[in-house]
Amino acid sequence: MSAPAPSGPPPAFSGDLSWNMAALISSWVVGPLWGMNLCIYVLCAHVLYIKGLKGPNLFLLIVATTQFALATGHVITLLVQLIRGFVGAGGALVGPSLYLLDQSTPEHVAQEVLYITNSLIGDAILIWRLYIIWGRNVWLCVPFVILCIATAVSGYTALGNLAQLSATGTVFLLRVHNWLIATWSLSIATQFGATLLIGYRFWRSIQWNARSTSRGIRASRLSLLWILVESGALYSVTTIFLLGFSSTNTGALFAASLGQISALAPTLIIVRAGLKSAGESGSSFNPAKGSINNPYNPSFVPSARPTDLEAGSRRDDDMVVHIGKATEIHLDDFSRHGEFSSVDEEIKGPAVRSHVYTPP
Repeated sequence: MSAPAPSGPPPAFSGDLSWNMAALISSWVVGPLWGMNLCIYVLCAHVLYIKGLKGPNLFLLIVATTQFALATGHVITLLVQLIRGFVGAGGALVGPSLYLLDQSTPEHVAQEVLYITNSLIGDAILIWRLYIIWGRNVWLCVPFVILCIATAVSGYTALGNLAQLSATGTVFLLRVHNWLIATWSLSIATQFGATLLIGYRFWRSIQWNARSTSRGIRASRLSLLWILVESGALYSVTTIFLLGFSSTNTGALFAASLGQISALAPTLIIVRAGLKSAGESGSSFNPAKGSINNPYNPSFVPSARPTDLEAGSRRDDDMVVHIGKATEIHLDDFSRHGEFSSVDEEIKGPAVRSHVYTPP
């Protein structure tokens, strides 16, 4: 007696997609997202190159390149599945085949591995930003590192179980589905918690020196906060939708999209902040040095100001550097080890030197 032919996960409700249709639409969605990733990656690499490929900039370029490579592999695996699902190996048109219904194929498992890996890198970058912005506070980041490790364990456990499914098995089997639910929930907790702490740090940096800091600088920092929050929200909101539709075939659309959005969100922060910096300059821009020289630019932050010698102001200046390193900034040589060594030393010199803080 022959084994029953796989029919795929049944629709969860009357408007739910069939598994074949979900696979097809996922490819349509992922294609344009990969095109956006390509454009954003090129712009990101250009911004980082202009700023100087050293220190945090080189690190962020390596990470962006790795994520783009994973996103490219992700879209390739989807294309391979689409070809094999709708066109036979011999080139003959066979229609939606049973291939797409088998969720344990090497191509499908590879697609999910690339997505989970890219998602973990995105979470790790967010934790790194939290670490830098909070003045390299290790203890603050420990809970998020634990969350990230737990996300990796649950995600790769789910994929291991996925690879062992039979041809008639589905992702809705408890040994796969429950681990996936845990993975998405842990990722949302990491994204939400870290973004909340980063936002609080930004807000506190604005409030520290509300009287002595110009309105333009405060507005610039507030806009940087919104860039971080909005770009991160793209990933978080998609993950929340995936969690909500996790028991339906429609959820496959969100899962496939996250394979690209997980790479898009971190690089988008760099590009948006870089374009904002260039748009605010209103003065000379030196591509060779990647600096904008305009003291009236809201992103212009002098290294020392005679009116800003109080302790609160020094904490505020330190905050500027931490924010810059966490987003992608060309850091001037006056900032060693991520903080101002001494504001007083700058004032004791023959002249007060002006430095530029240029967000990415």
